[in-house]
Amino acid sequence: MFLKKYKAKSLSSEIVDKNSTYKNSKYSVPLCLRGKILMLVTKRQYRGAEVFAANLSSELMKLGQEIVFAGLYEPGKPELCIEGAKNLDLGKKSKFPINIMLCRKIAKMVKDEKPDVIQANGSDTLKHAIIAKKLYGFKTPIFYRNISVISTWVGGNPLKKVFNKWLFSNVDFVTSVGKKPLDDLIHTFQYPPKKTAVIARGIPVENYDKHQSRVMIQEELGIDDNYPIIMHIGKFSPEKNHAFLIDVAHKLYLEGCKFHLVCIGDGPEKPKVEGLIKDNSLDNVVHLVGFKNPVQKWLAGADLFVLCSLVEGVPGVILEAGSQKVPSIAVNVGGVGEIIEDGKTGFLIDGHDSDRFSDKIMKVLNDEALRNTVGESMYQLVTESYDPEVNARKFLELTTESQRHRDL
Repeated sequence: MFLKKYKAKSLSSEIVDKNSTYKNSKYSVPLCLRGKILMLVTKRQYRGAEVFAANLSSELMKLGQEIVFAGLYEPGKPELCIEGAKNLDLGKKSKFPINIMLCRKIAKMVKDEKPDVIQANGSDTLKHAIIAKKLYGFKTPIFYRNISVISTWVGGNPLKKVFNKWLFSNVDFVTSVGKKPLDDLIHTFQYPPKKTAVIARGIPVENYDKHQSRVMIQEELGIDDNYPIIMHIGKFSPEKNHAFLIDVAHKLYLEGCKFHLVCIGDGPEKPKVEGLIKDNSLDNVVHLVGFKNPVQKWLAGADLFVLCSLVEGVPGVILEAGSQKVPSIAVNVGGVGEIIEDGKTGFLIDGHDSDRFSDKIMKVLNDEALRNTVGESMYQLVTESYDPEVNARKFLELTTESQRHRDL
């Protein structure tokens, strides 16, 4: 998950995704069309939603768009910045769920910058953008980027569901990383399907030498053997289910499997995971390496990628692993099945069964030919269906059409 400087590709790409609910092929986006997009993120940090927004912004700038990349809260460390865009932050996170001062700052930013469209990336950005629009009366269309199975986050709280339904009644358009997360949103809030589209993540592919990446990992971790390297990437938060992953690693260890598990990321659950590692005597097997960038350079040195989340949209980390021809084993939740065809582009595990997960890891690690075949298939999927420029053009068509309707 990182930002890159893209090389320009063909400009004759298909605009409307075949899985998109929104169908309008009456026009294509003129290359000379210029506009301004306010890309609103929770904070400028290296996390999935924010990195996608940054990568999309970079592609849109290449298509002639002006970008304001704004974080609601103070940026992460290191800060996520977009070269050539206006990067700014609005303030500190409040203890209250709705910050009226923040809404006022959003309204002032809209007045000053005069964007043609606002894209809200994340629930906090949507909430404050909609309330700002209602309080201060600006007319700029608000798009929402859906990256997960939203019913999971709403849960069974009826008040939360009613409030979010009201928010979405004021959203001009929804784009989603996949069909399953989109169908879930439509069903949960009775959102009009005609105002939605599937726009896949754009995955920039970097070329790294696998041997050099492997040596880099070994040197950084002080590994003097050549055991297989399994990799996981994700914030240390409950939904990423690191405890399950440590259980899987412990089962592999007891079976005598030789491996190293490298976990990239930080977060509030990290001390708890460190305790589990120590309790299971996995100190020399599981390595928590913190934030790494560029992450694809680390992925290139791995033999296998694993994901055992409790909830996911369409996980970009699996696609990034595929960009380096690294196969993935993942629990079949959310939109994971939209990118992994079991046995072809990866391996799916139904349910959080640590015995089945560890058995599958051992089988895949013992079959280099299978890993190579599956890794190659995922690489082809990424390069053919997750091209950053193609997806930027899809987004630009939708925002342009929204602007046309607004001007009528």
